[in-house]
Amino acid sequence: MLTPELPMTQPNILEPAWFTRPTCVVAADLIGKVLCRKLTDTDGIVKILRMRISETEAYIGKDDPACHSHAGSRTARTEIMYAQGGVFYVYLTYGVHHMLNLVSGGEESPESVLIRAGFLTDDSDRLIEEQFLSTNKQLTHPKQLAGPGKLTKRLQIDRALNGKSISVESAVWLEDDDCQPPVSLRPRIGIDYAGDAKDWLLRYIWSDHLSLSKK
Repeated sequence: MLTPELPMTQPNILEPAWFTRPTCVVAADLIGKVLCRKLTDTDGIVKILRMRISETEAYIGKDDPACHSHAGSRTARTEIMYAQGGVFYVYLTYGVHHMLNLVSGGEESPESVLIRAGFLTDDSDRLIEEQFLSTNKQLTHPKQLAGPGKLTKRLQIDRALNGKSISVESAVWLEDDDCQPPVSLRPRIGIDYAGDAKDWLLRYIWSDHLSLSKK
């Protein structure tokens, strides 16, 4: 169900140190947090799109067959995962979709959290061109940010963000306004190659929310 947003307290910006905690804790705690994207609209006006996170996945490092750093793999692409938590890891999959990951844990512990889905908050700015689309294609529709590739496309996030600090200075940051939705665990998606790890309950979802990429 799509739960109406309740009035929240004044939001706190999450500092990079917040992401140095254990990856599974970060992935669970991100449900309900607000991902903020600052950009310039076609009329030259600076706007902030605000997406409340409803789905994440944890990738827990060298012992996780689904993780890019599995078995200590360290390449030019994955090097940023070895940094201390609090930076972005953005990569391109299938040559088409950008995946937004938040590096978590301590330095030399290559783990991250994938942002899989969310929905626009009631107080988010709106882009001019988007508002002329049919209702089901506007960002206010709960399925328009339902999926990691869809949300990065609509929030205009690409590899230019890779390696940057999770902070206001990067034009993408996270806020906490004390929203505490019900959270459920599910297996991760699209990792059938990972053996038994495909069944690990490392996908965190806002229980029964309409914006989920998959229940």
